[in-house]
Amino acid sequence: MLLLLVGCMNKEEVMTIEEAAQEVITLLQNEEYQKVSESWFAEELQNSISVDDLAGDWEERTAGDEFIATRSFQTENRTESLDIVEATLEYTTTQFDVRMIFNQDRRLVGFHLSEGMMTVELPDSILEEEITVGEGTKYELEGLLTLPVEMDDTVPAVVLVHGSGPSDRDEAVFAYKPFRDIAWGLAEQGIAVIRYDKRTFTHADELIKDFGNRLTVFEETVEDAIRAAELAKADPRIDEERVFIVGHSLGGMLAPRIDVEGGGYAGLVILAGTPRPSWEVAYDQNRAAIQSQIKEEDEKEKQMKLAEEEYEKAKSLEEIGDEAAQDMTVFGMNGYYLKDMDKFDTRAWIDEMEKPILILQGEDDFQVYYDKDFTLWQELLSGKEQATLISYPGLNHSFVAYEGPHKGTLAEYKVPGQVDDKVIQDIGEWILKQEK
Repeated sequence: MLLLLVGCMNKEEVMTIEEAAQEVITLLQNEEYQKVSESWFAEELQNSISVDDLAGDWEERTAGDEFIATRSFQTENRTESLDIVEATLEYTTTQFDVRMIFNQDRRLVGFHLSEGMMTVELPDSILEEEITVGEGTKYELEGLLTLPVEMDDTVPAVVLVHGSGPSDRDEAVFAYKPFRDIAWGLAEQGIAVIRYDKRTFTHADELIKDFGNRLTVFEETVEDAIRAAELAKADPRIDEERVFIVGHSLGGMLAPRIDVEGGGYAGLVILAGTPRPSWEVAYDQNRAAIQSQIKEEDEKEKQMKLAEEEYEKAKSLEEIGDEAAQDMTVFGMNGYYLKDMDKFDTRAWIDEMEKPILILQGEDDFQVYYDKDFTLWQELLSGKEQATLISYPGLNHSFVAYEGPHKGTLAEYKVPGQVDDKVIQDIGEWILKQEK
């Protein structure tokens, strides 16, 4: 007779590392957060992640959703005493990753949940092809061309241009992938879309080595958007006379310059962009953050003074030399970078503008402002028949609707959401009605 002494054995001796990880996941799915902490967290992890925090983080990603499946499950023996388990969990509307680090006693010394992402699949009516923007150059960028499956003739196309900072082809930020949403939605309307990884995302080290504090938006953004336009126009499936630029945030600010310096686009779509200098927007953002986040009056006054000092530095950029600008920062941005950006006169460009332009703005955007930036566009474009301006109540900087406790803060971007369908529909309809 074989006697199983399971009751006399410790879980460490019974369970493999995979079984231990699955046990933790199952307990979390059953909302047994206290048991997870007591039975599986090492003392240091119990001190750093409270039961309430664990429950809140888990439920923020799974509330109202039904578990579908574990899509991937990988283990890695990092050292003799540490094992790492990573799993991707799919729910009805979202998916997220769980990363667990077990010590030699089968206790968790590390536990992390990734930001949730909407669970979506490529629609059957569209397809995607791998592309390379700037192929053969020093700064090749991988990307995707999204196309409708059925095409009776050449189709119009758009090039998506990122906002500030390093960004992948989807312009992913926390739980959002706005460029993926826009690309799929426009392709379903019969419009080809090019999106690609930003140069600062793929070649950050090379750019620092090559340019240092002489880096400008031309090397960061403009040149690649021009190359993407050339790539689109060279594709026989695309109507080369109907290639448009769709720029988001910084990409929207730069869209006129990109067009003038070689993009040669048929028209411009500016999403949450501004005709104001970026340092002026940064000043407003800093003041708003200080007012909302700092409670102590002495500290608030101190930070306001620092913001005013940065603002004065920004206003001096036009007068100082290039070398001096290279050696200074303004609101965390290099002075030379900002000085170069300010050389393009958006107001003068508007005066001479003949191409069609579409300006879109979320009214709940707390990064680029409806009451300052959008209204300034309205003022500058007044009387321009080729200009269309639309604002959307309830939509934020990424044109996602959000109502909840994190409203007006970066934390709202951590709640899974997608670009509003009405925005994508409006972009598509506007493009399709532009004459060849």
